[in-house]
Amino acid sequence: MSLRRLVRRILGRGGIFTLRNIISEIYFRIGLYEDPRKYPNGITAMVITYNEEDWVEPSILSVKDLVDEYVVMDSSTDKTPEIIEKIKREYGLNIKLLRVPPGDIVGTRNRALRESSYKWILVWDGDFVLFEDKIRIIRDLIEKLDPRKHYLVYWPLIQLCGDLRHTCRDPLHIEHWLYTKSSETRYDRLGPVDTLIAPLKLYKAILLKEPMGLHIHVRNPKRTAIRHLWYMYRELFDRTREDPEELARKIALEKYGVEDLEALGRKIQQETAKDLPIYQGSYPRILEKYIRERYQHTI
Repeated sequence: MSLRRLVRRILGRGGIFTLRNIISEIYFRIGLYEDPRKYPNGITAMVITYNEEDWVEPSILSVKDLVDEYVVMDSSTDKTPEIIEKIKREYGLNIKLLRVPPGDIVGTRNRALRESSYKWILVWDGDFVLFEDKIRIIRDLIEKLDPRKHYLVYWPLIQLCGDLRHTCRDPLHIEHWLYTKSSETRYDRLGPVDTLIAPLKLYKAILLKEPMGLHIHVRNPKRTAIRHLWYMYRELFDRTREDPEELARKIALEKYGVEDLEALGRKIQQETAKDLPIYQGSYPRILEKYIRERYQHTI
């Protein structure tokens, strides 16, 4: 275990926040800080997409009144880039869409950071959807903060799993979804995951306790089946150049005795959701038409 991970485990999130805020305030008071006002005031949404055609449209539209630009790094083999280009034209959004090979998530995030224009970075994946009433909360917070300081702003996203009626066993996903840009900030790998390296001397941490949106771990039945089989038999998928859907159909027939990926996906969704907590909250309005059109069977 690395020293960084050990310290995090010992101190916990609250201890790390306290330590970070004390150190950053000391450096600020003695004048050893980088001024974030060298970047234009505004928000860049950093969006990393890989086959996100299920939710990428409501995801992007849910923050269109919050952000000033989108930097989308896309590795998809489905219709995700076409959907992004369509909503860019229809809504006149400032979207910079860059195609990148899959796999190097750290390099992709660092490139997205370099491509971003504005002072604030919103980390926004293609299956995140913001509650519409939270836009004002985020904007009010930004306006109240000291413009000379750097911040990491954490908040929970409610995780939906199995189908749209259930939350995951761990229902809240809390990360620093918003932060100020710095020349010293970068992404690196910490254990199995990519992590933002934000110097203690610069960044103050803020936690918003109220959930701000949804993280939707739900796909249409066919994609659910393909994704499930990919996780189960990833080496087989990685070794072949065969179309993923065709390969998934062959594996489904061999391992489960069924070739119908739609049917297999529905069965996986039912099995996943049966022991999960019921979601008691509401859905963002932007999701309503997508739920009616594509996912009525899940709610």
